[in-house]
Amino acid sequence: MGEVVSALIEPTPTLESCRALLLDKAFQPLRAIGWRRAVCLDLSERVEVLEYYARVVHTPGASFPIPAVIRAPGWLHRMPRVIPPTRRNVLLRDGFRCCYCGREGSSAQLTIDHVMPRSRGGRTSWENVVTACAPCNRRKGDRTPEEAEMPLEPPPSVPNALQLGRRGMVMGDAPAEWRPYLRF
Repeated sequence: MGEVVSALIEPTPTLESCRALLLDKAFQPLRAIGWRRAVCLDLSERVEVLEYYARVVHTPGASFPIPAVIRAPGWLHRMPRVIPPTRRNVLLRDGFRCCYCGREGSSAQLTIDHVMPRSRGGRTSWENVVTACAPCNRRKGDRTPEEAEMPLEPPPSVPNALQLGRRGMVMGDAPAEWRPYLRF
């Protein structure tokens, strides 16, 4: 009876939300992968499954548990020497928060602003791009933060690869099964 009650209280995650955290042989997070790929890697015994979701996938011939955390024993993750300042990476570095007013937002609500405008020779580099909400980006326009009297907080910097990767995995609420493997 207790299992039935807890099943009613705790909603079952949708299959699409059952992504697996892939770890390297040193237990360092590599990335999140889809549940189908995780099940295939488990069935082919190419990974070691450390945690399963309570959810099971049913086919006409069999049922399979969905891996939540898997480890690839033959892989060792090497951090890239240069992390590109992509839109997602800049948003992660800045914590999905406007660097001018501090307002939080989603990826769709935030923009990437060039501190030194591109029209004035500013390049897309870690030191020259920040997250900005649309109102602040419009207000700043084609000026520097000093000219617009809009101080940056915090100032842009090159992020640490490991911290950026881990922050990306916990943004959007990491499943409880992942938390022991996402150490900061």
